[in-house]
Order: sequence, then structure tokens, then C-alpha cells
Amino acid sequence: MNNTKNLCKTVLPIILVSLFGLLVIFRPEVIVFLLNVSKPLIISFAIAYLLDSLVRALIKKFKIRRIQAILLSCILLIGIISLIISVLIPKVIDNANAVVNFVINSSKEDFNSMLEEVIGKIDNEYLIEMANDALKLSEDIKVKINELIKFISNFLLNSVTTIGSSILTIVTSFILALYMLIEKEDLIARAKRLVYAFFPERKSEFVFETATNANRIFKSYLVGKLIDSLIVGVISIIVFSIFKVPYAPLMGSIIGIFNLIPYFGPIIGAVPVVVVCFIISPSKALTALIIIIIIGQLDGNFIDPKIVGNNVGVSPFWVVSAVIVGGSMLGPVGMILGVPSVVLIKTIIEDTIKARLREKNMENFQLENIKNIDIKK
Repeated sequence: MNNTKNLCKTVLPIILVSLFGLLVIFRPEVIVFLLNVSKPLIISFAIAYLLDSLVRALIKKFKIRRIQAILLSCILLIGIISLIISVLIPKVIDNANAVVNFVINSSKEDFNSMLEEVIGKIDNEYLIEMANDALKLSEDIKVKINELIKFISNFLLNSVTTIGSSILTIVTSFILALYMLIEKEDLIARAKRLVYAFFPERKSEFVFETATNANRIFKSYLVGKLIDSLIVGVISIIVFSIFKVPYAPLMGSIIGIFNLIPYFGPIIGAVPVVVVCFIISPSKALTALIIIIIIGQLDGNFIDPKIVGNNVGVSPFWVVSAVIVGGSMLGPVGMILGVPSVVLIKTIIEDTIKARLREKNMENFQLENIKNIDIKK
């Protein structure tokens, strides 16, 4: 009986994990549907998770009650979002429209010049023939224009619907996040009770230890990276403005946003900035590139180590691998979450190895000692 029970405990998790893996591989639309349905809950958890650091900091700094710290955190968040919406976003939109208009106008000028040159080289008879052909196509063009107008109308209608749905999702998620912050202790207690009810005590302790490590790693990394990217973005906007780089708010925002992605982010963010500046003025593109390199060095050597930490605990090989694999699975979000995920996995493996070595009285059997062993002997 005990053997059957132990076998079920061993085999059942493997079966469940295998079924989930098969579902991901062969029916990914089910996973996508579940993610879409639970999107407000996921967003609310992310908001509550990030705000909790601010709540705890306010409690520690001002010695206030938790509910007061939560309300103050929400007011600060709403204020920051309102400031971004009222000040930064309009400038970014204006800059983006200016870039598009500049490219369109430049293309029109080039096209008109080319057209005038071609017309000057052909005779009148050929020009008349071309005009007749153009008239024959006029009806088709009208049809295409009507189709385009219908497409634009549907697109705008869908956009309005999507924006309305997104606003509703954000508002709902924010309210849920507020309740999560208020009932944090109760939710954690219920989660612990649930784990103890279905798992042995030893495995329950392992789950709680892993959750504690995950919270420490993800919170320190994500909060630090957000602050670091915000600082990089603000510095970029200020320096771009000083050196008259075109569309400084837009370009600085791009640099700050892509800085969230380790290693590849600054490179990806630099490409559109330099390309747009090059279209306008090659000298401005060179100026922007030099500024980006200097800010990147400043961030890599001073800002990031000070805020995020000197070392994430894994080699650059694993960091780059985490960014690539995470990006292929979840896109930009995966690229951001890949690094702390690898750090967590490394921590779990290291703790497991240390526990096993401790059971064998081999605590001193460290990696440095293994490196000195000649396996050829």
C-alpha cells in the first residue's frame, strides 16, 4: 500500500508536467486563451508586486500604517502616470508624427523630382498614351479607394473598441491590485495553508524557500531595472535636447524602454534612433551614436551596478542564453524575465547540491576544488 502511495506521489507530478508540456506544444491556442482570460489577474498581480516594494519602503521610512502606505503609493503611481500622459506622451506622439511626415514629404519630393525627369525625356505622343491608360484605370482606382476607406473605418472602429477594452482592463487590474496589497498577509497565509494541506512538510518548506528566493530575486532585479531604465531614459532625453538631437523626447524614450532588455536592449534601441537621425542629418546621427555609447558606458559601469547589483550571479553566457530563450518564448517580456528566471533556477540547483553534499558530509567539496582535479588520472 505504501509502495503504491509513494509511486503515485512520484509519477503523478511527472504525468501532470508531461500533459502540460503536450498542451503547450500541440494546443498552444488553449494556453493563449487561458492567458487572455486571466490577463486582468496577471496585470493586477504585476502592479501589486511592483508597488509592494514602494509600500514597504514608505512604511519603513515614515513609520505609517500599511493602508496609509498603500493609498500613498497609489496616489504616487496615478500622479506619475498622469504626468507621463500629459507631458511626455504628447511630445512623443508629436515627434513620431513629425518623423513620419518628414519621411513622407522627403519621399514625395524625391518621387516628384524623378517624375519630372522622366516626363522631360519622353515625347508628347507617348505621354498622351499614358494618360489614356491612366483614365482606363480610374474606375479600378475608385474601387480600391472605397475599399481603403472601408478598411480605415473598420480599423478605427476596432482601435476604439480595443482602447476601450484596454482601459477597462487596466482599471479593473488596478482595483484588483489594490485589494491584493490590502489583503497581502491573508492571501499569503491561505497559500501556505493550501500547500501544507496537499504536500508533506519537507516539500512544503522547499516550496516556501523557493518562493522566498523567487520573490527576492525577481523583486530586486525588476524594480532595480525599472529604476535604472527610467534614469537612462531621462538622461538620454536631457542630453539629446542639449545637443539638439532631433525628436529628443521620442529618441530618449526609446533608449530608456529598450534598456530594460539586458545586453541586446541598448543595441536594439540605438538602431531606430541612429537611423532616424541619419535620415535627417548624418552629423546628428553621429552625435546621437556617441551620446548613446557614452550613456551606455555610464549605465554599465556606474548606474546599473549601483541600482540592480554588481553581479546577477550567473555568467554572461547564461544571461545571453536567458534573453534569447525568453524572447523566443514570450517576446520582449520573456527577454526581461529571462535573467531573473535563470538566477532562480541556478539558486535552486545550488541549494539542492549543497543539501545533498551536506548529507554525504562533503560540504568542502566546492567547485574550486573540482576544477583542480585532473580527471585524466
